[in-house]
Amino acid sequence: MAILCRKTILLLIIFVGCSALSHAQQSPQAIFDNANEKLEAGNYQQAISLYKNLEAENTVSGALYLNLGISYQRIDSLGKAKYYFMKAASFEETSGKAKQALKFVESQFSRQSAVLPKLPWDVATAWLQDNIGAENLLIAGIILLNIGVLIFVAHWFLSWHPRYLRLSGLIVIGLSALIIVTSFYTRYVSERYSKAVMVTQKVPVLEKPQQEASLISQAFEGYTFTVDHYRSKSKPGWSYVRMSNGLYGWIPNSEILIL
Repeated sequence: MAILCRKTILLLIIFVGCSALSHAQQSPQAIFDNANEKLEAGNYQQAISLYKNLEAENTVSGALYLNLGISYQRIDSLGKAKYYFMKAASFEETSGKAKQALKFVESQFSRQSAVLPKLPWDVATAWLQDNIGAENLLIAGIILLNIGVLIFVAHWFLSWHPRYLRLSGLIVIGLSALIIVTSFYTRYVSERYSKAVMVTQKVPVLEKPQQEASLISQAFEGYTFTVDHYRSKSKPGWSYVRMSNGLYGWIPNSEILIL
């Protein structure tokens, strides 16, 4: 009888272990499909949990972020919906749908923040960061620098308009230097600053990173900020932000999601 009980327990342990192993070995695509089924069935919290598991494992895609945004929108968590639609908009395959969803979500917020126009240099830097990238700029600058040096050196050996070769080489070298400097600045900006979305209902933006500090402004769900990571490093748990209306202040990390 004791031997039979031990065998039964052993089989039960093996069965539970195999079930756990099977679940652990479930492919990301299978988890994603399961989450999509939960979303279609209206089980939004379960869908979010599965999507978040994939996100935690860095198995991300535009479709994952788009569906997360839809899930949060369905449970009326519009700040988080906006955050994930913004992330989905950075993927080519979901950019169009995400931007349409963003327009709808923006129209649902009861409070809208004033937005100051960006400076031309900030617009240009953001465009370079999003469309070209600092690394590609640096590579282009180095290639152009080599071309410029070759043209400049050529004027010593070629009799064909050496003065024009020399001038052309200097111009290309100067242009390459400008591109290289721009690449370093673009990288600096991308590392120092990030966009963030407020995901709670209401929070004060404070003059100092402490709860009793003077009030700068009130922020509401869906507001966007620019986070200064360099200044924020000095105060764990807080972020130094620039609001879209141009004001600066401190806000707890728990109130925002950083892109």
